[in-house]
Order: sequence, then C-alpha cells, then structure tokens
Amino acid sequence: MATFSYKGVSKKGKDVKGIRESASRQSLTGELLAEGIFVTEVSDVRLKRSRFENIEALFSHKKNLADTFFQLSLLLRSGIPLVEALKIIAKSTKQPKLKNALLESAARVSEGMRFSEALSRYPNIFDAMYVNLIKASEQVGRLSSVLADIAVYEEDKRKNSDKLSSAMIYPMTILVLGMGVLGFLLTFVVPKMESIFASMKQDIPAATQFLLSLSRFMGKYGLFLLVFVLLVIFFIRYMYKNNKKFRLIVDKRLYRMNIVADVSVAKFAHVLAFQLKEGLPLTDAIHFAGETINNRYLREVVAEVRTSVQSGTRFSVAVRNGAMFPELFPAAVSTGESSGNMPELLERVNEFYSKQVDKFLSSFVSIIEPLFIVFIGVLVGFIVVSIMEPLFQMNTLVK
Repeated sequence: MATFSYKGVSKKGKDVKGIRESASRQSLTGELLAEGIFVTEVSDVRLKRSRFENIEALFSHKKNLADTFFQLSLLLRSGIPLVEALKIIAKSTKQPKLKNALLESAARVSEGMRFSEALSRYPNIFDAMYVNLIKASEQVGRLSSVLADIAVYEEDKRKNSDKLSSAMIYPMTILVLGMGVLGFLLTFVVPKMESIFASMKQDIPAATQFLLSLSRFMGKYGLFLLVFVLLVIFFIRYMYKNNKKFRLIVDKRLYRMNIVADVSVAKFAHVLAFQLKEGLPLTDAIHFAGETINNRYLREVVAEVRTSVQSGTRFSVAVRNGAMFPELFPAAVSTGESSGNMPELLERVNEFYSKQVDKFLSSFVSIIEPLFIVFIGVLVGFIVVSIMEPLFQMNTLVK
C-alpha cells in the first residue's frame, strides 16, 4: 500500500486535491471516480518519519501485533465490517510494514479474498499458526472471539519472553560495568604507577609485579584479545544459526539442562493447548507448536511425534516413544485423551513448568547478583592493595 497525492475535479466542477493511501494509482483513480471525482493528476508521496518514530516502530512490532488483533476483535464485535475495521486500525498503527499489510489485506478482502488468505501473504508479520486459526474460525463463524484469544496469547508470549530477558539485565549490567572498571584501571591507572615503582629502591611485592605484568600484557595485547574474543563469539553465533548439525549438537546438550527443558516443554504445551482449544486439528497443532520451540533438538523430536500421530499412533504413545519429554507431559496427554479435556490438562502442564522456570530465575538472580558484586569487588580490591602496598612500604622506610 502506497501513499499518493491527487488532484481532480468534482461533479460540481470544483477543483479538489488531497492525499490518500491505495494499492496503486489505478485503484486510487477508481476509488475517487466512484466518489464522483475525476482525477487529473496523481503522484507518489513519501511521508518522512522522525528518527524517534523509526526507533519506536522497530521495538513496538510485537506489542502492535497483540493490540491489532484485540482492536480488530473489538471492532468486529461492535458490528463494523472487516474491511472498515482493518482500515481504522491501520490509521492508528505506527509500524509501517504492519500498516501496509493491514491496508493491502483490506483491499484484497474487499475484492473477495478470504481474510486468512490475505494475511498469509505476509508470513514475516503474521505467523502461520495465526493464519490457520483464523482460517478455521472463518469456517465456523468465530472470527472475533479467535482474534481476541490470539491477542491474549500474543501478549502472554511477549511477557514470557520479556521475563526471561529482563532476568539477566541487572547481573549482566553489573558484570559489564565491573569489567569496564577493571580494564580502565589496568590500562590507564596502573601504567602511570609503574614509573613510581621503578624509582623505588626496594623490592616490589609479588602481587604488584604480577599486576604490572598483567597491565603490560593488556596494554600490548588487550585490543587483539578483545577482537579475538569477539571473533570467537561471532563464529559460534554464525555456526549456531547457519549450521544445522552444529546447532543440533549444541541444542541437544542444552536440553539436558533442566531450565532449558522446562522452558521448551512449557512453551510447547501452552501453544498446543491454545490451538486445540481453538479447534485446530491435532496434527496441525503439533506442527505449529513445534515450530515455536527454539531448541532444534526438541523440535525434531516433535516432528517425529507428529509423523507417528499421522500414521495412526495415539498422541500419548508417540510422546512416550519420543522419550525426551518429562513424565508429566505424556501422563497429562494420556489423561486428556481419556477425558476429552486435553487443552485444559496441557495448560496445567504449562503452568507447572512455568512456575519451575520462575523459581529458577528468582533463585538464579538472587544468587548471581551478589556473586558478581563480590567477584568484581575482590578484583578491584586486589588491584588497589597491589598498588598501595609498595607505597605503604616506601612511607615506612622514609619514617
């Protein structure tokens, strides 16, 4: 969807002009002609955005997506047609890609295309799972309620993601600042003290000699060491993203850690419960739930489970055969199959493992913060003592 400025003549012969968004110049001309305006000139308009707006739009995409589904559900429940609702939401959306997707989807829906099919044209914005849920809801007439559920799910997903990342912000900030202080002392403060120590006619303590040697090493090779560490991190990150075999090996080892397994199983159970509750077929729900798992090793296990279910194996049996899920998960699935209430039981599994993750994060943060502070304090204290000890000795000799 692009923005155009236009000039034309109304039915009454008056000159009119304005700015409007449309899929193309031809579609804009048709829209205006239907309103009784004969177009004489059309030109592209590039709306300038401030740097602040660009930054805000970059970080608000996920929040906008949850808000979009919620607002769309609210407008549909109020009786507003889908096309008009999409246009209304697009006007208040600051994220340019999402705005264009909504406007273009509105244009396609007005031409007779199904809403789910229109959204499927934008896989980088609208997840395939959402598109399939909307497609299923269109068949049973539950579009507004499903959109509301998607909005709640998207918001919960964002909060869970923020919870995991924010838990490490403070400890990592302490570590980075502490290492920065240490680097400053070793690079700038200690070298200036070396000339003073050299002029002293006395033996320098071993701790001070070690500190001076470390300072010389950092001054000479510190930059190369930093570049080397960054290259190693970049190489590992590159291999993890682009080498499937390497990532599979790493993820398999990571999955043996309880926290990684708990996070992955909780997410899988939550997404699976959400989709089954909305009426998606089991095999499709397993597929999309598996795609949301970041751990590639567990994702492959889920793919094998889906294949088994497609061949006629019961879901609970396929999960047990996978042998990588904790016992609570296949037990809940088996009970859900017997009682016909699998979504609720899967949600309980999600709640259990989510609580386990919350407990771990709380304990981890409460332990790691003082450890980092003590670690940095000990290093800074060592540097200060190593600098001050020869000075105290010199002062004693003078007396």
